[in-house]
Amino acid sequence: MPLAPVSAREHLNAFEFKTLFIEDLGWSNASSPAALEFECHGQFFVRKEIANLSGIPVFEVTSALAAIPDSETCRLVHKTVANVNHEHLIIFLDAERTQSLWYWVKRDGTRPIYRRHTYFRGQPGDLFLSKISAMFVDIGDVDAEGGLGVAAAAARIQKALDIETTTKKFFVEFKAEHAEFLGLIRGIDEDRDRRWYASVLLNRLMFVYFLQRKGFLDGGDRE
Repeated sequence: MPLAPVSAREHLNAFEFKTLFIEDLGWSNASSPAALEFECHGQFFVRKEIANLSGIPVFEVTSALAAIPDSETCRLVHKTVANVNHEHLIIFLDAERTQSLWYWVKRDGTRPIYRRHTYFRGQPGDLFLSKISAMFVDIGDVDAEGGLGVAAAAARIQKALDIETTTKKFFVEFKAEHAEFLGLIRGIDEDRDRRWYASVLLNRLMFVYFLQRKGFLDGGDRE
């Protein structure tokens, strides 16, 4: 059964990340779900494992300061967690669960490459789902022992999150298409509403395209 985009979008928008990973992406329950407090860079944090795939955990991390930490502190938190779980994914959250930073580190030889992906409450989730859909696990993907294998699990995370910052060329072209589309919309008088409508529809069209290219539509028809 492929990723269900409607359910996944609802759980993403509601910041129900545990449900998103387990029910929508097909990951396993956390192996150590207890919340753990730790100190890093003079701040106190709480990490809680919410899901696991072949021994690779996903942690939600919150700070006593209630905000998502800066880049340097995120790097140090990652190093602290890596001392216990070499492969992992961290989701930094603010206290109100309105902002999230998905933090994963690629190891290119001895040089770490930090990948940061932000998601905010109210942000259209289609493009973000198109990224993390690569982490989806179908029942047919697991082996006879019910596992995927650490290397295969890590490869799925890499495929989802090892994405370079979108190029300036894409933004320029998207802005041009967006402007042209705005001129074709009828029946919405407010400029702000018209721009919002154009952005949402274009984002959803791109999401459908990504689903198609991954073979999730029409029985795997990518065309």
